[in-house]
Amino acid sequence: MRPIDDPGHRAGRTPDALEHPRDAAQWFARMHSGEVTEEERRAFAAWRAADPEHDRRYDKLARLWDAASSVPESRLRAMAEDPAAPPKSLSSRRRFGLGLAAVCTLAVTAGALRQAGWLEASPQYAAELETRKGERRRVPLPDGSTLDLNSDTRVTLRLCDDQRLLVLHCGEVFLDVAPDASRPFVVDAGVGQAAATGTRFDVWRDADAMRVTVESGSVQVASGRWWRRSVRELAANQQIVARAGQAPERIQRVNAAEVAAWQRGKVVFNNVPLASVVHEMNRYLAYPARLAGTETGKYRVSGVFSVDDPDAMIDALPSIAPVHVRRLPDGGVVIAAAAENL
Repeated sequence: MRPIDDPGHRAGRTPDALEHPRDAAQWFARMHSGEVTEEERRAFAAWRAADPEHDRRYDKLARLWDAASSVPESRLRAMAEDPAAPPKSLSSRRRFGLGLAAVCTLAVTAGALRQAGWLEASPQYAAELETRKGERRRVPLPDGSTLDLNSDTRVTLRLCDDQRLLVLHCGEVFLDVAPDASRPFVVDAGVGQAAATGTRFDVWRDADAMRVTVESGSVQVASGRWWRRSVRELAANQQIVARAGQAPERIQRVNAAEVAAWQRGKVVFNNVPLASVVHEMNRYLAYPARLAGTETGKYRVSGVFSVDDPDAMIDALPSIAPVHVRRLPDGGVVIAAAAENL
C-alpha cells in the first residue's frame, strides 16, 4: 500500500503520531480499530465535547461509513479499488494506518456511492430519537413500521427510496417492520448490522457488542471486519450476539417474548449470572449498582421484575441469591456475597 499523503508526515512527524489522534479522521480510524482502551474512550469523549465542530465532523464521517456498510462487498471493492485484507501479523500502528487510509478512501468514493443510489441525499423521512433512563417510547413510522425504544436509548433514522436505515447508538429497540421487499430495514449497531424486510425483532447494543433476537419472521445479521463480513440468518425465537471485529457467535434458542418483556414494563431473568443481571439493572437505575468481587457475579438468578420500579429489583436480590445489598450516600449500590462484610 502507498503511504498516506499526510502533511504532518511529510513535515517529519513520526508514525507514532497515529497513536495520538488529533482530527476526526484519525479518531474515527482509531475508534474502529478494535483495540481501543478505556483511557482512549475517555480522551475521545473529551475531544468531541471540546468543540461542536469536532462532533459535527465525526458524525459526518460516521454517516458516510454507515452508507458504505450498506453496499455489497464486491461493489464497494470495485468502486474503491480497495486492497486485500491486511495480514494478521501487522502491528497495531500499521493496522491503524490502514484504517485511516480506509477513511480517506471512503471520502473519495462518496460521489460514486451517491451516483449508485446507495447514499440518499434527501431521505423521505429522518429523525433523531432518544429516551431517558426509566423512559420507554413507541414511535409509529410513515412506512407503517413501529419502533419501541427502551430506557436510555438513542437512534438515528432515515427512510429512503431504496432502504430504511436505523443507527442504534446505544440502548435497545424493538422493531415491528412493515413488509417491503424493495426496501430492507437495516439496523446498524456499530459492531454489526441486522436486516429484515418484514418481521418483529429486538436489537440491543452496548459499547462493544450487539444482540439480535427475532420474535417472528427472519433477520440477517452481519458482523466482522467489513472486508470479511460473516452473515447469519435468524428465525423466530432465535438470538445471536456479535462483538467488535468478530463474526457472529453461535445462534441460540430463546424465548423472544421474555427478551422483549421490557415493552410490557417487565424484565425476565431465567438462570442468569448475577453479573448480567446487574448490568441489565443499571440501564434502569438512577444510580449504578456494582458487585463486590467477581465471584459474586457468578451466582445464578431467576425472577420477573418491574422496570418501572428498579429499586425493588435491588431490594429483592437477597431473597433470590446469597447476597447483601448496601446503599451508598451518593445513591449507588454495592452487592456482595452474604459471607462478606460490607
